Amino acid sequence: MPDTITPAVATAVATEAATHLNNLREALQTLGLHARLLTQDNRPPRLRVINPKATTMSEIISVAQRHDRWLFCWSWNEPITEVAHLATAAERIGHVLAATFPNAA
Repeated sequence: MPDTITPAVATAVATEAATHLNNLREALQTLGLHARLLTQDNRPPRLRVINPKATTMSEIISVAQRHDRWLFCWSWNEPITEVAHLATAAERIGHVLAATFPNAA
């Protein structure tokens, strides 16, 4: 018989996920990135991150529990790092969203 998730468990997981994403939002803001928590009924919370210097550079970050660890994940579900490593996660996201331009000669 498949495991079922009760509404109370789903709510607790969503609340913990939102807490991790809000912590990441604060870390990203210190790097000058804009981030907004996205919450919708029946969907896990996500964080939309935008580089304000290049608004076409954006990413949706989620969190996932794998092997009893919480991880930040890219939109394609590839792990970024564990949620305990906020600075590393923010740095990696900032690197991916960085607007780099060739030097004008």
